[in-house]
Amino acid sequence: MPTLTLPIVGSFAFVIAGQALGLSLIPATRGFTALWPTIVCILAFVLSFGVFARLVNNGVELSMLTPIITVTLQLVVLVIGVTVYHESASFAKIGLLLGATAMIATATQV
Repeated sequence: MPTLTLPIVGSFAFVIAGQALGLSLIPATRGFTALWPTIVCILAFVLSFGVFARLVNNGVELSMLTPIITVTLQLVVLVIGVTVYHESASFAKIGLLLGATAMIATATQV
């Protein structure tokens, strides 16, 4: 795995932000019937997946990158769902996600 340079960290942040934007816009697309939210949602996913593919192509291990992005997205989207869409989140759900985060972080180091 290459060292964590600023472009790699920036690309990782871009992937997280792009996918979080796409996921958070899904309710606003109204089942892909609202034009502008749908366009922004699709663009966010396409651009973030493109940067994700470049990260893998540049030597970042897929087996490390995918679990970290997945867990990070779960936490980010949980925060967006609670703050923006006023969804409920129990302490059990938050605790399980944090526990899963710790387990996946440990697993990527093995």
